[in-house]
Amino acid sequence: MISRLLITVIGLGILFPSQGFSQIGMNQWRIHFSAYKPQGITKTDDNIYMACSNGIVRYDLEDNSVNQLTVTNGISDLGISSISSNTSVVAVGYVNGNLDIIEGNDITNVPWIQTAEISGDKTIHNFYFDEQYIYVATGIGLILFDNEKKEIKDTYYPYEDPEILDVTIFNETLYVATKQGIYFAPKDRPFLNDKSQWEKKEDLPVTVVNSKFSDIEVFGSRLFFAYDDDEFNADTLYYIEDGAVLKYNAQLSVKSLHADDDRLILTLFSSIRAFDADFEIIETIFAYPDGIPAPVETVFYNKDYWVADENGGLIQARNSWQASSIFSNTPAADGSYRMDIQYGKVLVAGGGLTQNVQNVYSTNGIYLFENEEWSNFNYKTDDSISIGPDFDFISVAVNQNNTSEYAYGSFSKDGLKIIKEDGAVLEVYNNTNSLIEEFGLNMAITDMKYDDEGNLWFINQGVFPLKVITPDGQLKQYSLGVASNNKFPYRLLIDDQGNKWVAVTNVGLVAFNENGTLDDPSDDQWRTLSAAEGYGNLPSVFVKGLAQDADGEIWIGTEEGLVILYSRNNLYDGGFGEYDASPILLEVDGEVERLLGDTYVTAIAIDGGNRKWIGTNSSGVFCFSEDGTEEIYRFTTENSPLVSNNVYDIKVDQLSGEVYFATQDGLVSFRSDATLADKEFSSVSVFPNPVRPDFSGPITIQGLGYESDVKVTDISGNLIYQTVSNGGTVIWDGKTLQGDRVQSGVYLVWSGITTGKGKNVAKILFIN
Repeated sequence: MISRLLITVIGLGILFPSQGFSQIGMNQWRIHFSAYKPQGITKTDDNIYMACSNGIVRYDLEDNSVNQLTVTNGISDLGISSISSNTSVVAVGYVNGNLDIIEGNDITNVPWIQTAEISGDKTIHNFYFDEQYIYVATGIGLILFDNEKKEIKDTYYPYEDPEILDVTIFNETLYVATKQGIYFAPKDRPFLNDKSQWEKKEDLPVTVVNSKFSDIEVFGSRLFFAYDDDEFNADTLYYIEDGAVLKYNAQLSVKSLHADDDRLILTLFSSIRAFDADFEIIETIFAYPDGIPAPVETVFYNKDYWVADENGGLIQARNSWQASSIFSNTPAADGSYRMDIQYGKVLVAGGGLTQNVQNVYSTNGIYLFENEEWSNFNYKTDDSISIGPDFDFISVAVNQNNTSEYAYGSFSKDGLKIIKEDGAVLEVYNNTNSLIEEFGLNMAITDMKYDDEGNLWFINQGVFPLKVITPDGQLKQYSLGVASNNKFPYRLLIDDQGNKWVAVTNVGLVAFNENGTLDDPSDDQWRTLSAAEGYGNLPSVFVKGLAQDADGEIWIGTEEGLVILYSRNNLYDGGFGEYDASPILLEVDGEVERLLGDTYVTAIAIDGGNRKWIGTNSSGVFCFSEDGTEEIYRFTTENSPLVSNNVYDIKVDQLSGEVYFATQDGLVSFRSDATLADKEFSSVSVFPNPVRPDFSGPITIQGLGYESDVKVTDISGNLIYQTVSNGGTVIWDGKTLQGDRVQSGVYLVWSGITTGKGKNVAKILFIN
């Protein structure tokens, strides 16, 4: 039976983005996907495509350019599981059964497998191209897709509830590799959706006949198939030659099997072997000049092997002595947990914790993003990090007084490290050489911040949960009351009055101030805000998000909602009810409701326009106006490129307005229309400038004073446009107040603070 599909052409004449990462335009997204977790590689006549979980790297074989393809500019989904092609058509499969077909610059989405009301794992494992047909190996059977008609032609079931891992055609017979063995049937036999029409290959060794085979491939007159053993280096390559089943006698750990041009390429755990038509080895790549291979899949083009590699991203290799990374400018992994951003420097902790704050044993390490370049620090790249005791890096901080210094901490035996600009470890602190406390078998360094004096404050589960390292290396520790002893400290905020706010799990929120005397405990003050009315009035004692806004208000997110502490005047000496936090109340359909109700809030950030970015554990991201009464943005996985609705952290690059969202499934960012204000107007910039005829996006003017009056006039002083800046940024669509695009010429941007003396005049050139 022929099943019709809902077909969506995502892009006609798609323009792929420029090489590497580049500054994005206003209201645009980018997905910082990892090239170190490739899912596969393929080639057409014009391009090499390397598929990663959340994006595709495309290498143009003609002009040698490298581009990225994500849900922001073409493909339809996240979670790529497979990629394959013929000379001109690329098929991209996803773990949820979604399917994209790339033909030139057109991308067609085929969602039938994803949306079909069929139970089971719909992961697309592989493809086989047969003229106009594409055989799709999935977790729910073998799908026959007619690419000319863009429709599903049939679904085949070689056995009950089949999971098909790979498929090929040999001597006009379909062969499929499964977890239950090898099955086959003449490809033109009718009713292949009936399992009785298929046969199992029984002439294999009895020990593997019912076992998992991961890959199957035709090369010349032979059919090859790879037995997948659970033990390392115990896989076996079998092949059929002249009707006999033969075995390649070598200890293997097979990653993929690929017939390409005049060679069969066997990609192994740490090497690549290429065989000729006589099944003789013609090339072995066992090393790279700059590192150790960790290949996933390999194709061959014009004397070179193109490798999707877990250590080097996209690799071009002639042999073991001539090889280089073509693209690896990404984070080491997709997972991210906490961030800090100072003056354009983005530092990301790639570890994580479970919802009940237990280890996930992530070895992702730390990612640093600066000047559009990524640097990664993990057990593969940094000798100071060991794969055994060092895992779950969950806290980071950049010194705002000296951004060449930064620190990171873990929930493991590693402790806390301070790093210099060149990546060298400046200091290591742990329970053997400092006041850091061990709880259980690990040291939990759960959050950290530098203050304006260069002191590094951090929270550490123990009797003294708040600690500080001074610029000269001295370590001090502070109690937050008996109730906080050995409880899990989750978040740390330092406000503009020097208060340290510590979210303590199952206690609430503790405010602490040493009053500028690190060594004198006699003037220390602290106050616990609990869930009891009159004693903090928090919605929950599980506080997850903290931020101070431009008005000095403390925004507090908990597992059961959001509240604001509007005044800190009575924080330490106030009586009953004088330090209570309050919800934002809104009238909805005649009923008074709390803003966000009992939503589980995970993160809060404030942008340059004093707007509030709120992350949640299941509802994505909200952006609210300055007072919280107006929703500016609402992002979920359903309406945006946000990769997960469970957002661990949010940070804003105040220089560019780019907002970063950390999730377990990946790191993404969105460039908003607000930046930090500059009352001196010392670095006003306009982008793009000049504005060319083909540009239709918003024009960004930033570096302004807070809430500046902005007027755009022509050279004669006639008013063209007028607005008030969002923080230090204004966006303009290039049109007059009447809605017409301005004519070619020079235009002046006049800006000045509404209360103060700062002002600036900038010029914009329009070319139509």
